[in-house]
Amino acid sequence: EEMFEVLRKTAMSPIIYEVLDVGTAVLDASGALVASGAGIPGFIGVLDKSVQAILARERQPIVPGDVFVLNDPNAGGVTHLNDVVVAEPVFHEGTLVAWVASIAHWGDIGGKTPGSMAVDVTEIFAEGLRLPPVRLCCGGVVNEAVIDIIKANSRLPEFVSGDLSAQRAAGRRGALAVAALFRRYGKEGVETAIAQGLAQG
Repeated sequence: EEMFEVLRKTAMSPIIYEVLDVGTAVLDASGALVASGAGIPGFIGVLDKSVQAILARERQPIVPGDVFVLNDPNAGGVTHLNDVVVAEPVFHEGTLVAWVASIAHWGDIGGKTPGSMAVDVTEIFAEGLRLPPVRLCCGGVVNEAVIDIIKANSRLPEFVSGDLSAQRAAGRRGALAVAALFRRYGKEGVETAIAQGLAQG
């Protein structure tokens, strides 16, 4: 819920901060959904698949400070290209213990029509920019080339870069809260609680 509020309050696009076309989640180390915030109910079944796609495709070690972005329906389960996922791993004592992720509808991701919502196209290539799971940040260092590619493909470059920053801020807030839980209760305690919650779900 804190991630959701950060995203709502800092996003540039009205469809995010007024319509609330977003979703936020905490996931375990394997990408299983642990908890989700407010937003579009349909997004509950998306963020786990997105994190699992990152884990399946990533060949380099995942380290603290990494942040991933994706929007490809064929590689992460998102609903359409406007819905962009930003996911961040959470570490405790050097071990990957959880993920935080958000999904938000960006106002324009390129493609045939403004708003990237053309109904008369026959190929996904006409819908807009596709991002398979890609590192937006590596060890805390931002890959500015990824941001440049996103902005160059949108009719609203300042809006999409602002929405991306809002999602990164939401992820940082969530990661701090989850890391604090692990420090307070220990890895075994939190993972036991997660397992019990998933068993009851």
